[in-house]
Amino acid sequence: MAESKYGWNGWKMPILHPNDPDFCEIGCPICVAARKGNKVAKFFQNIALAVTFGGCWWGRARKRKYGVPPDQPVPPK
Repeated sequence: MAESKYGWNGWKMPILHPNDPDFCEIGCPICVAARKGNKVAKFFQNIALAVTFGGCWWGRARKRKYGVPPDQPVPPK
């Protein structure tokens, strides 16, 4: 996977590119922290998954590309 750069260490979202699965994978401050085990981020991620029925735009794009929801890590090949 090509390492993309996102402004402000991921806090500047690519609003004009909602189909960017790599933002959820490496740039989203909530999803990345939740997958690493941060309990507060996991709490907010669970709320977002429930409210949006499967995650934000980038989380759904990640699910289409990698086949796993935003709250689970990508399995090794």
